[in-house]
Formats: sequence, C-alpha cells, structure tokens
Amino acid sequence: MRKRKIVSQIADANCHVPTRNQKSWIGFLGPRLLLVFLGFAPFLILEMSLRTIWPKRTVILSDPFLNCEQLTPLFYLDGENYRIQQEHLKLFAPAQFPANKKVNTSRIFCIGGSTTQGEPYKPPTAFPTWLQLNLELVEPNKNWEIINCGGLSYASYRMLPILVEILQYQPDLVILECGHNEFLEERELSGWQQSPVVTRGATLFAQSSRLIQFAADCTRRISPVESTTTKRTRLEREVDALLDDQGGLEKYRRDELKPKSVVASMRWNLIAMVRACKKSGVPVVLLIPTSNVRDCPPFKFELSQQTDAAAKKQIESLWARATSQAKNSDPELLSGDIGHESSLREKLEEILAIDSGHPAALYWLGKLELGDGQIELARKHLVVARDNDVCPLRAVTSIQQSIRDISTQEQTWHFDVDTMFASVSQHGLVGDRWLIDHVHPRIEGHQLLGEQLTDLLIEKKWVKPIEQNWRLNRSAVYRDHLGGLGEDYFIRGKQRLVGLMLWTQGRTRKGVSPWEIAP
Repeated sequence: MRKRKIVSQIADANCHVPTRNQKSWIGFLGPRLLLVFLGFAPFLILEMSLRTIWPKRTVILSDPFLNCEQLTPLFYLDGENYRIQQEHLKLFAPAQFPANKKVNTSRIFCIGGSTTQGEPYKPPTAFPTWLQLNLELVEPNKNWEIINCGGLSYASYRMLPILVEILQYQPDLVILECGHNEFLEERELSGWQQSPVVTRGATLFAQSSRLIQFAADCTRRISPVESTTTKRTRLEREVDALLDDQGGLEKYRRDELKPKSVVASMRWNLIAMVRACKKSGVPVVLLIPTSNVRDCPPFKFELSQQTDAAAKKQIESLWARATSQAKNSDPELLSGDIGHESSLREKLEEILAIDSGHPAALYWLGKLELGDGQIELARKHLVVARDNDVCPLRAVTSIQQSIRDISTQEQTWHFDVDTMFASVSQHGLVGDRWLIDHVHPRIEGHQLLGEQLTDLLIEKKWVKPIEQNWRLNRSAVYRDHLGGLGEDYFIRGKQRLVGLMLWTQGRTRKGVSPWEIAP
C-alpha cells in the first residue's frame, strides 16, 4: 500500500494540473494576446509584401535630430576606380581604390577626423599608412588596401553616412576614430535631452520600415506639406565649425555646452555604425581617443552666468593676481621658491573654492602639483581641467568611457589609444612628448599606433604572420618610406601646424595655411 501511494505521489508531481488561479490567468491573457497578434498581422503582411514588390528607398541613416538629406557620397566611380569627390577634397585627402576588388585583397577603411587623416601632416605619415606598412610585413603575399577616410572636423554624426556608404565597397575591416569633434558644429541638442532611448529606437525602425516609407511617399503625393525634417538641424554639406569664423571662440559659452546631450548623440551614432557593420558581417575596431592633458591649457574659460556679482568680482581679482604672479614663470619650476609657489597655490585654491569647475585654475593647480611630485592629485586636476574646457576640442572623459561601454555592450573590438600613450608618457600623463598639439600625434606617435593596431589584429587572429621575425625589417621599411616623402612634405606640415594653432583660437579657417591669412 505504501509503495502504491508513493508511486501515486510521483505521478501527481509529474503531471502538473493548473490551479484555478493559473487557469483564470491563461483564460484571461490567451485570447487577448491572440487579438494583439491578429491586430498586427495585417501590418506584418503589408511590410513583407512591400519588401518584395516595392523598390527600397535610399535612406541616409543619420542622427534622428539632424536633416542630412543634402549630404553627398564621399566617393564616386571614375572609370575602374572609386575616388573621393572633388567637393570633399577641402576636408579630405585624395584617396582611391579599385571598383573590382581583386582576389587575395584585404580592404580596410579608416573612418575618423583629422587624427585619422594625419593633421597637421597628411595621410603618408598617419597611422593608417603605418598600419599598411606593418601588415605588408606580416602577410607580404596579400594585397593590402587601406583607405584613409579621415575628414577634418568630422564628428560621429557625419561619419555615420560615410560608414553606410563604404559598406557597399566590400570592406574586410573598419577602423572608427571619433570623439574630439562632437562640439564643433552648432546644432539643436534639446531633442537628445528630452527623447528617451525607446523613442530613438523607434526613429531608427521608422527609417528602415518599408511600410512607413511607402505611407510617407503616398502622403506627400496626395497633400504635399512641409517636411518634419525642417524642424531638425539642417546639416550643411560640409562641416560648418564654430571656429571656422573669425571670433568663433566667442561662440562657445559655458552654460550652453550641453555635454550630456552631445554624448547621447555620439553614442547613438556610434552604436548605429557598429550595428551596421555587424549586419554586413564586417569586423570593426573602435579607437578610444587621447588628448594632451599635461601640456595643453584650456582653450577658453569663463564664469557661469549663475555666478553672483560679488563672487565674480572676487574670482576675477584672484585670477588677475595669480596670472601676474606666475607671468613668465613655469609653475613646474616654482617648487624651488616655496613662498612663491604657496602663494600662487592659495590663490588658485581660493578660486576653486568659489568655482570648482574653473578650468584654468584647475590646470595650473595641476601643473604646480606635478612639479611637487603629487602625481595622482595632479592627474585628477589636469583631467578635470580638460573636461571643463569651455571650448572642448578634446574628447572628454564621458566620451572616452562611452566608447569603452559601447565596445563591451556590442561585443566589438576596441583599442585604447589614450591608455597606449599614457603607458609611454612620464607619470602616465599624455603631453607634448607624443602629441604635436592638443590631440594630434607626432609622426612617431602615428607609427606606434599603427604598430599596436597590427598587434591587435594578430591577437584577434584576423591576420597571421608568415614569418615570426617580420618586425626586424620594420626600421628599414620606415626609413625608405620617410625618405621618399621629400623635405617639402615636412615643411608644409609645420606650416599647417601654425594655421591649426590659429584655428583653435578662432583666428583662421581650418585647413587654411598661415600664409593665406589676410594681414
């Protein structure tokens, strides 16, 4: 009897019978879920039918709060080769590649800003070139095509249409560099502050839905109305940077930067680029940008409009006395004059006690601490000084971290350029040793980046060295390449550097040589 009872209990446990409450929930939800499915079914059938019989409309995938309809493709077909269009050569360097991709060819597109292009020099000494020279040593039996798509002042929202375009040119790998130029153009950012993530996702869906495209086309034909895109910022064909006009530095105002919205926009565009690559089966490497925090003071500082008159007057007085005291002196050399240094430090700390985000005070306090050997404190103040620059021409910490987060979230490759340069810089603070200005690497910095990217691709097994000692020939290859550029190449680069420095001060258009500036 007892055995029969145990068997009966086991059978009851294996044959679960829904309780009355469970039956009521199933009875309640089942018909309703079926009705929801039946309600959506006609739209799904229409969407699938239109994808079969209605030609796909070309849609420029772009930031949902930008009107990019007037943008033109970067490349055009010229006989047997694709070339960068003439109208883009003001901000891009000439580049070309065969329309018909040859067998045993690996094609890499490097998309980015002026760092990718190689400013203030040009592509022959930029990291894509050094990457190509290294890959040719790694696998000399392969035909390597590295196409430099670095555009001066190009931000993530301008790179996205280029990425979508180049995916039709059979890339084998894409390298993306962005972050420094997100604040350069004036654009409407309030949408990013007000729009939740789900709304942005819906916008992306609407751009790809054939049914929505078809309905919009029919509506325009029946009753033409003003397009909703006119409510968005109209993006000019080429970059219209604030600093491109005389006095452009004055257009940057501390209370109008909206960094959270800028970062949200960059995240959306970068994720869209990564997912477009994934959909096409093309691996992508995200570069985390670096900048000069050790030797580059903020380009602009100003007090918040919320600062009251008394505090403003006090800060201005303290700053005038501090700059007068430090005039013609390097704060790193003041450590020998304890009284002088202490007095200067006190003034800077008094300023920061009133305005903790004063970038200039943060920078010079960091320089004093660096001279004193207070490395971690100096690092903190120098980085925050960069992040609070009223003219943010360097990628801020939140931008760098966003790129790291996207790489993890999307499970894609990344290379931390900032960490690389920090590892070879004194005290881990990137400065003039590796960067020629606020963000652009020196030629040896580009060489190092090209080498490290090659090592990354080997580590990821994307390439496989034919010979283990391939690095032994690198110095000779570099020497031959640099020797073939000629002395004029380096002279023009130094001249462009002068123009670039003036541009950061809002005194000339980017890309204009200093000798072209009217007196």
